This record gives sequence, C-alpha cells and structure tokens, in this order.
Amino acid sequence: MSSTWKSLTILAIASSLAFAGGDSDVLNYVKKKLSRNPQVKINHLAVEDKLPIPGIKGWSAYVIGLDVNLTRGKQTRRVRFEDILFVSKNLITSELVDRKTGRDVRSMIQPKMPKDIYSSEHLIYGKPNAKHKIVVFSDPLCPFCRMSVPDILKAAKEHPDDIALYYYHLPLTSIHPASETLVRVMEVARKEGRNDIVEKMYTIDIDPHLSDEKKILKIVAEKTGYKVTPQQIHAPWIDKKLGKDRITARKLLVTGTPTVFADGKKDITREKYKSFISKKK
Repeated sequence: MSSTWKSLTILAIASSLAFAGGDSDVLNYVKKKLSRNPQVKINHLAVEDKLPIPGIKGWSAYVIGLDVNLTRGKQTRRVRFEDILFVSKNLITSELVDRKTGRDVRSMIQPKMPKDIYSSEHLIYGKPNAKHKIVVFSDPLCPFCRMSVPDILKAAKEHPDDIALYYYHLPLTSIHPASETLVRVMEVARKEGRNDIVEKMYTIDIDPHLSDEKKILKIVAEKTGYKVTPQQIHAPWIDKKLGKDRITARKLLVTGTPTVFADGKKDITREKYKSFISKKK
C-alpha cells in the first residue's frame, strides 16, 4: 500500500477542531466531518480506547478505529486505520502540543499492549523469561533502523537472560520498495534458524528503490550467500505473518520505524535496553 493510502489520519480527510461532549458526540463529530468528503464512505467507526494524557489535566486521548472506503480518481480501496483525537470538556482536536516542552502530545500516548505481543513467533533473541522485554517495529532499509536496531539485536543476542527481543516487521514500501522482499527473506531465514541473515539485512548494500524481486533475491544471494526462491518468500504463512504484524502496528499506532517498546512502554530514546544489561561483577 502506498504512503498516500497508508498515512491516513482523521486530520488528513477532515478538519480538526470543533466542540464536543461525550463519546457519542466524538463519533458523531467524526461522522459529520468525514461525510463532507465525497471520496469517503464509512463502513465502521468506533472508540477503541480512551486514555489519560500524562501530565496534562482536562484532556483525554481517544483512539478512533476507522474502516472506510476511500476513492481517489478511479480507484477505490477499503482502508482500516486507527487515529487519535484529543478531547476536553468542550473541545476536540487532532493535534495537541505541550507548551512547556514543545512536545507533540501524540508521542506521549500509548494504547494498551496486545495480550499476544510477546508471542514465540516474534522472539528473535533472548529467553522468554528474561528480566526485560523489548519490542521492535523495524524496516531493514530504514536509515534510522540501521543505526540502532543492529545494536539492539546484538545486546539481546549477547545477554539472553537480561533481554528478550520481539521483532515485528514494518516495511515502509512507499519509501523503499525493496524492503518488502527483504523482510520476506528474513522470515524464511528465521524459520530455518538463520538469524544471522536477519542481521545481514541491516548491512546489505542494495538500492532501496529497487522493486524487481528477482534482482533483489540475486543481490541477497551474492552478498550473503543465502539463496531463496520467489515461491519460498510468497508462502501463505509469510503473507499471514506480515499481515498480523501490520495489524499489531496499527493497534499500537506505530507509523514510523524504528519504534521501540521497553517493558511495555514506548522508548523514544531507543536506548533503554542498555540499562537492562547486567553489569559484570
């Protein structure tokens, strides 16, 4: 899905400020605003969660789940996404900034972690009963991921009693299409116990804009010695796994990479894991 379709927010398809009351008023507000856009047809709309905002009194963060048909030109797609609205007694807005810190309040909001977030199929390094748990949403061709994720992988690999690392794919295919093929290769490798190939995807020299699957697989084979076929990377179980990863990212309002959660809390520094490593006596 292109970034045009993926990076949807209520703000992107409706105006952002109005008077509001209770939960029903919030939903009616969204329905009213979206109904003004002839390109949008609402299939389902719901308040998924209602969260307090740390340090900010009088406001709540509403996580709104939307299922819409969005038409652009001759193309219509069904799109599901979550977005946040900030609601006070009399106001509702899509953007809220802390005047003291200048911090976007959206970055402070974290929906509840799904019960199955620490699933065995996502555990890449560390022991399930490790003292601390790290969850990473990443794209192997994201420059920022390449700066931090390899170090997190290394830490969990070398300190399995301290850190259990759960890895989720979030390929930003609109920015670097080659990521889609690479994450599929990573899944085949992980099933074969080749986590070393996962690590190599963060150092492989490849044009991120390359979309020719066969060329990408050839480069992977040349650079890493790991050969897989198009049939292998398009196995139904991989499609299902990547789909579930996208849904989990959506539920946690993860839109960028790398996004890191340390012991259930969003880690904007991406370095909290360093404090989890036991010091040698």
